[in-house]
Amino acid sequence: MFYFLVALLAYGESVLIRTNQGVSHLEEEKHNHSFDTTLLDSVTEENFSIPSDFGYNLSGSWLKVPENKFHLTMVMVHGVTHDRWRMMRYAQVYLRHGIDVVLYDHRKHGLSGGDEVSFGYFESKDLEKVIQWTKNKQQDHWIGAHGESLGAATVCMHSGINEETHSVNFYISDCAFSDTEDLLTLRAKEDMGLPDLGFVEATSLMARVRAGFFFSDSSPREKVAQSKVPFLFIHGISDTYIPKEMTEEMYAMKQHGEKFLWLVEGAEHAKSISVAPKQYETKVMEYIHTIISQINIHHHNN
Repeated sequence: MFYFLVALLAYGESVLIRTNQGVSHLEEEKHNHSFDTTLLDSVTEENFSIPSDFGYNLSGSWLKVPENKFHLTMVMVHGVTHDRWRMMRYAQVYLRHGIDVVLYDHRKHGLSGGDEVSFGYFESKDLEKVIQWTKNKQQDHWIGAHGESLGAATVCMHSGINEETHSVNFYISDCAFSDTEDLLTLRAKEDMGLPDLGFVEATSLMARVRAGFFFSDSSPREKVAQSKVPFLFIHGISDTYIPKEMTEEMYAMKQHGEKFLWLVEGAEHAKSISVAPKQYETKVMEYIHTIISQINIHHHNN
């Protein structure tokens, strides 16, 4: 009975985690001065709602700059309990450099539907829907995907889908976890003092029965190992929630396509851009310049 109750508690704290669904965090982000709010006055904003393949709608915002200098749109993917506007702290970099941005809310977050968090499994399939919507709107644009935390794990998971759809040209992963079971085993030990006695496996079975996925279905490292498109991996060295070793593991496992790794001194979880904002902007823009130049050369030669 104790075993079942722990699994039930873990399911509630992971898959059914409270996310403030139904509420926009835009005013909160403005109040916290997490991004340059004047940028919203300089872009054209188009809100959208598109159907997921899983019976709910995905809500988002397309921010169009007056003149796109790269023929590039960045799709921004937020972390757990946040919403699309959390990603403005990153998106402002792109808007300042003349790059369009698509923001959207994950399932069970913000103004999107859905009842469960699936650690990137269903989220990566939803991301593909958002990217296809974006490609339909911007048919002559390259597409990049930039995620934070759960959003970073989602873009890593999507890189497996991308090997079939070829919808994304490059990725930026900031503080992703490499494997759901490994993360939840670590968090059970760190947060609740529970050794790995099979609770994660029991919770995973509950997730399969009630939400349609096993935790083993979301292993970003397996998808990254398959991916052939460029990746920039970022992680805070002082991250105690998702250890940097998870990103280092994925960097090591990626065998195909260009890969870059930046470990940020003094940065806790999802704080790299706060700790080193100017360096962050330089790193991502140097990466984008490099990749877009290579894509253009390859495209021209073909």
